[in-house]
Order: sequence, then structure tokens, then C-alpha cells
Amino acid sequence: MNENLSQMVQDIIPPDQGTIFSEADLDLPTEEVETVEVEATPAEEATSQTSVVPITTLIEWFEKYGDNLENINQVKVAIRGVDADKTLIMAVKNNDGGTDANGNDKRTLRVFDSADTITVLDLPPMSMDVYNNGFKIVYQVSDNMFVKTYGVRTGLICTFCNVIGGKLIPYAVTRTKRKDTELELILSNEISAITAKLAEAADLEALQLLYKQSAKAIDNLSTNQSVVDWILERQAAITDINHHLQIDNVVIDILK
Repeated sequence: MNENLSQMVQDIIPPDQGTIFSEADLDLPTEEVETVEVEATPAEEATSQTSVVPITTLIEWFEKYGDNLENINQVKVAIRGVDADKTLIMAVKNNDGGTDANGNDKRTLRVFDSADTITVLDLPPMSMDVYNNGFKIVYQVSDNMFVKTYGVRTGLICTFCNVIGGKLIPYAVTRTKRKDTELELILSNEISAITAKLAEAADLEALQLLYKQSAKAIDNLSTNQSVVDWILERQAAITDINHHLQIDNVVIDILK
């Protein structure tokens, strides 16, 4: 899987659930839990005979699958007045790289104060990215189905994707609520139909209405494939969940 997979609204997680603390705020020594790189496997047992996948809380999910994430470590600390059963602290590797004086990867602390109420899919992750306004987790559900989930205040926004040409191609978006205990899977059209649509000439006027930022790239775009390639490459560098969702929906509109 190429680079797109590894890099892989206003109701985004509010400040009281996504507070960022500096190390100075931690008044007791910390113990950083070492992570082991584990290859994520498709959750075929959970989905082979059912059309749903279970939902769990972020704090339970991280205890179960956190070792799968090479860019994120859990930081376990004892802080006066902080409930360890509700609060999840992560040390997230900086996207721009860099190391400290001792050669360690630079990381940023991210604190989720109510991690026992934030919902995620109960599946092993392929990747997780934490942004200033929320987080994104990518899961492989089957050989051809992937789900990108975005944490929001009311639950999850889930983008279903096929893999075509080594890239995640969105085809449907749905939401779950905090009270939901499972996500109903949405099957895609035949891959051959999507591939045929990608080969068609792009409607560049419609594209500019859907995504104004495309105006500067119009001269280099011709087919739907070229549009999708360009927009997904752009998405890989974006760190705002609202913008991610906008791009997902633009691709879905283009390939309808």
C-alpha cells in the first residue's frame, strides 16, 4: 500500500475532550509505554458473516490496539485530580519529523479528558492521526473495504473506501451517534464500475464549484482519475478534519 494509506463539522471534539497539555503540566514522573510495531490484519472474523462492526470507547480501544500504532505512544502518569479511567494521554510523533538532543523523535502530548465516552470502531487500526480539532483512524475491514473514521462530538463520521490503484477511494459517508454500539457496513459498487468512471473525462466546471481550490490546478487535470489523484495527494498533507471530510465528499460526488 502506498504512501496515501500510511498518511492516511463543526461538531468536532470540543476543547474539553481534546485539551493539549505541555510536559510542564505533568507534576509527577511519567512512564512512556513502549510500542511494538504490529502489522494490522483485516477484521475478517468480525465481518465475514455480519454486516456490522462493533463500537467501543477510545480508552478501551487504545488499551487493546495501541501497540499497533508506530507513531503514537500511551503516556501513563499519576496526576492529582485526574481520573486515569477517563483520561487518555498520547505522545504523538510530529509529522514534520525532527529529533531532540538525545536523538529521540519529537512528539506532542495530546490529552483526551473524556476518553471513556469518545467512540471508535472496535477493530485493529491501520493508522491514527491526531489533529488540533480531532482525530482520524483508518481501518481495513476486508480485502477491498476500508473505513476512515473521524472523531466528532456526537459520535463518528465514517467514510467507506475501496482500494484502487493503491489509493483509498471514498464511496460513501455515514454517521454514528454516541449511543450506537455498532456500525452498519455500506457495500460499494463493483470496482470495475468505479474504475470505468475514473477513466471518464472530468467535469472541470463542476469540480471548481465543489472544490474552489482546484481552480489553480485545472490546466493539469483532464480525467476523473487525474482529479482524484490530485485531490488525494492534497489531502495527505491536510491536518484539519473538516477539510478531510470536504475532500472525501468531493471524490464521492465526482464518481457518482
